[in-house]
This record gives sequence, structure tokens and C-alpha cells, in this order.
Amino acid sequence: MAGGIGGGPMSAAVGFPVPRIAGIDGGVGTSLVATMLEVPFDSGTRAPGEQVDVLVCRSVTGQVARAIATTMAMPVPPVLVVVDDCGQIWPKTARQRVEMARPNLPAVVRVPWIEQLRSVDDPHLLLAEALHGHDYLDEVPRWALPAQKAAQELVTAVTGLLTERHETRLPAPESNNDNQEEHR
Repeated sequence: MAGGIGGGPMSAAVGFPVPRIAGIDGGVGTSLVATMLEVPFDSGTRAPGEQVDVLVCRSVTGQVARAIATTMAMPVPPVLVVVDDCGQIWPKTARQRVEMARPNLPAVVRVPWIEQLRSVDDPHLLLAEALHGHDYLDEVPRWALPAQKAAQELVTAVTGLLTERHETRLPAPESNNDNQEEHR
């Protein structure tokens, strides 16, 4: 099977922590990103001051701007994931902002719009089965190929970030519980 990094065999073999995935807002696709990485959970919406490994936003101009500003304020910039909010091209301003920020981030990964996920009761299960429920990459359904490409980019980017953090002994991001206690 294609290996992810959170719960897949690769993380156990190299001792990587589960990456911290959070969104700039609710409903931006953090669970979708967790599914693509085979991570068992995500952190939902990012808490103020929370350091994450992956920050997710939709391809909406305002969310892209807030996500970029948030990544730049973190001690260790995360991988930025921009999830298509529809099947249309991104707004020009969103594209320009992402391109200007790209050199300052470990990676920017675009998750394409996947029309098939709109019409099922459990889109995460369908995507997990399409990406990870087989032994050979050529068994991925045609509709899931763009998501497979994004998942491969995402695994590469997050693995690079976690490897760098592991090698330089950067502190792991704090858990939500620690941040919530700290802000009370």
C-alpha cells in the first residue's frame, strides 16, 4: 500500500512524530489532508500561538492571506496546503499571494477539487480507499489521480519538514491541550 506518514509504516520505521495539521478556519479541509497523509487525526482550527507542521486553507483570497500571515508569524514555518474551494481557477490575487510567499515556506501544496467527493456520505473514507486501499499505484481510480499527486507532494513536503526538525532537534509543536491551558 502507499505509505503515509502519520500512521503508516514509514513513521514507525524512522520514529517521526504524527504531524500537527490545523486549519486557518473550520471546514477548510484538515480532515481531507489528514486522510491524504494517513494521519489518524487533525487539530481542527489552529489555536492562537499554536505551532503546527501543516496549515490548511481554502483557495479563497482572504483565507490565503490570513494563512500566509499566520505561517510567517510561526517560529518554524509549516507546509501550507491550499485546498481548492471549487472546480474553478483560483482568484488572481490568491495565486499571486501564494507565489510571493512560496520562497519563505518549506512547501506549498495545492489539493485539487474532487467532484466525486461531493456526492457521498463519507468522502474521507472514499478518498482513503482510493489512495491507500490497494497494493499497487496503478489501481488508483482515475478520478483520484490528481489527489494522489497532491498526496505524494504532501508526504514529501511534510517528511522533509519532520526530518529537518528531527535532525536539528527543533521542539515539537505543543499540543492543543497545552495551548488551551496556557491561554486560560
